Amino acid sequence: MLVTAGLHLGVVAALTLLFLRFLSASRVAACALTIGAIWFYAVFSGLHLPAMRAATMISFALTAYACGRATRAWNIFGAALLAIAFFDPLAIGNASFALSFSCVGAIVLCADSIDNGLQRYAEIPARLREIFALTLATQIGTWPLTASIFLLFAPYAIVANAAVVPCVGATMMLGALQLTLASIPPLAQAVANLNGWILAWIVATVHTLATLPDSTVAAMPPPPWTIAAYDLLLVAAVFLWKRSARDFAPALFILGVLLVAWPPRIPDHRLQITVLDVGQADAIVIRTPRGHTLLVDAGGRLEQGHGSESTAEAVGERIVVPFLRRQGVRTIDALLLSHPHGDHAGGVAPVLRALPTGEFADSGQRYNGFAYNDALQVAGTQHTPIVYPRAGAVLRTDDGLTLRFIGPSLPLLTHTRNDINNNSLAFILQYGGFRMLFTGDAGAEAEQRFLSEGIDLHADVLKVGHHGSAYSSTPAFMSAVHPAYAIISVGRHNLFGHPAPTTLESLQRFGAHIYRTDENGAVTVTTDGRATSVMVSLSNN
Repeated sequence: MLVTAGLHLGVVAALTLLFLRFLSASRVAACALTIGAIWFYAVFSGLHLPAMRAATMISFALTAYACGRATRAWNIFGAALLAIAFFDPLAIGNASFALSFSCVGAIVLCADSIDNGLQRYAEIPARLREIFALTLATQIGTWPLTASIFLLFAPYAIVANAAVVPCVGATMMLGALQLTLASIPPLAQAVANLNGWILAWIVATVHTLATLPDSTVAAMPPPPWTIAAYDLLLVAAVFLWKRSARDFAPALFILGVLLVAWPPRIPDHRLQITVLDVGQADAIVIRTPRGHTLLVDAGGRLEQGHGSESTAEAVGERIVVPFLRRQGVRTIDALLLSHPHGDHAGGVAPVLRALPTGEFADSGQRYNGFAYNDALQVAGTQHTPIVYPRAGAVLRTDDGLTLRFIGPSLPLLTHTRNDINNNSLAFILQYGGFRMLFTGDAGAEAEQRFLSEGIDLHADVLKVGHHGSAYSSTPAFMSAVHPAYAIISVGRHNLFGHPAPTTLESLQRFGAHIYRTDENGAVTVTTDGRATSVMVSLSNN
């Protein structure tokens, strides 16, 4: 649902102006006092950017009215844009600015044309035409931004706005009347009851529409240039439509929609590996040069008890899935779960629900945690094949990426400090001359097994095992790997003391550059198979 700030301030301006004119105030005085009232209201309500935009536009409109001049929508729209750009230039880059001005700009650009079209082709009362034209115009103007910012498209938004927005003015006026009658409780209560029915209608409408099938559709974020192209094509389409060149106008608009919905992607011939900042957990996204996507673990948190649900899955829903969508990922070629603990398996079920997945690679260990068993159930429901790689297995892509599994070996390790951790999926990723080692939560016992089997462990990058625990990354293991870079996925102020000082000392002794998600945020390794670079970000976007 979208309710513009201009509607709120418009109601305040209309009520104030009518009241002052009723008191026989001159037009100039009434307009001046009304401008003061709307700015007081805007400041009182927090002076958010949409309120600043609306107050500026109304101020220009009232000034024109006071001077007896015509009010031109594009003039006051442009004046508001320039005023905010001058007084608050940093606002230009934020979402509120884009949504607010796109909404109003689309109304000014499209509403009249939509209304005229409805009048020509349908017998609809004027008031209903106006409501539909305004709500459709706002959605035309803002849907690319909602796809980019909120990663969704709301098919029923037009219906929600048409049902709700007309009530906003009424509920604001009743609220003002209730405050005015506060000294007469029976009348104030009667007004409050009436207003309560309107508010209940608003809530019920939004709730009902939100529970309908496909009430929100997940969207990939379009690149900014496609949104700019959409806006230009929309302006051109409306321009042609108004000049009766109606054979070309729909084609331009459809082209703009296609650019946003299915944007062309610029190919990147490099491998990218991003260790997400998922707290005390692991989630790693691998994007190959030809666009294949592998996900190693999916975040979460350790689960307490078994139960019928798990907070571990929230990390997948709030961080992992949105990151994948923002990267334009539509399918996952393989999801590799190192082991079934909740801090690695938590996001698996949400990811499987959100994105088609080619196969689910599992260590094959039994575990009673809800998140893991939910992941298995969802994989079965989605008909996602489950495979159980063992040491010696190889996974290859058609663009030169190789995953060579070094663990777990059969028979699985038993009677160790933690058998599930030590039997994690472990593999060496190779692309050209670049190598990166992944060991899940494998500890010293698993590391000793790798060494005893004579595996070539050397790697340019080490995804440090078990969040930097003191029970992994032994000196002998580190000597064999000798990484140039080491990445530790670890939560801020975690209760385990990770990463352990001994682990950090061992990494430093072998000259590794250390990156930590608790200090650096998400860490992205980029390589063309020869040169390697590492970039950090305090967000996962």
